[in-house]
Amino acid sequence: MAEKKKKASTKKKAAPKKAAKPKPKPKAVPKGPSKAGLASSLKEKGIPLPVSGEASDMEHRLKHWKSGRGYMVRLHRNAGVRFKDHPLSLLDAPRKALYWLPDSEMAEKILATRRVVVVGRISEPSSNMIVIDVPSDYDTRFA
Repeated sequence: MAEKKKKASTKKKAAPKKAAKPKPKPKAVPKGPSKAGLASSLKEKGIPLPVSGEASDMEHRLKHWKSGRGYMVRLHRNAGVRFKDHPLSLLDAPRKALYWLPDSEMAEKILATRRVVVVGRISEPSSNMIVIDVPSDYDTRFA
């Protein structure tokens, strides 16, 4: 008898199974912006870096300050009782004192009272000026 040739099957054979690859671990999500990122954001806006160099101080400046050029002001009239819950109450030194306020919402509120005289605008306060920075509790205290 003649040998019969086997017909090639048209079915495709399944590829051999490979070992499952382990899933890659998800990348750690940063808890907050890095100090370097905060510093570069401050430099873009022209805001000077805080002396302390802490991330919380950088975030505070980034949140409240608008630009690096602050206001040199003198009191024209004292705040009085009428402005006890107002940022103007922070200016409590003698009336002839020279203050430096950062360019912020707080400074705009103080200037809007028209009880201060703007002497000029500079980026860094001099040693004879009283620096009034935006308080850390500004949002709750003067809201």
